[in-house]
Amino acid sequence: MLTTIPPHLMPETAQAPWGLVPDLGLTVAGTASMDDLLLLQDLMSGHGLPLQPTRMLYDRLYALDRLSAAHARGDARLQSLAQDLFDAYQRRGEWIGLVH
Repeated sequence: MLTTIPPHLMPETAQAPWGLVPDLGLTVAGTASMDDLLLLQDLMSGHGLPLQPTRMLYDRLYALDRLSAAHARGDARLQSLAQDLFDAYQRRGEWIGLVH
């Protein structure tokens, strides 16, 4: 049986063309990988920037602010991780760049 799931709601490990995946009982993943958020915290701390990884999971404005600060720092690895996390939020429908 195939289930149509919007691509932004699928875990990255289950993505397939056109959002079709076998029904494997997968749950929708969170907004960002905790491993990536902990790595971001370590990298940001090396630049004197604070980060609360758990808060990044539920506070969109905070997440956007911290990702912007990380990207603006000028460190290529930090910029790349910040961009990857921003893209993950967007793919999963968090739209952290749109604050009302």
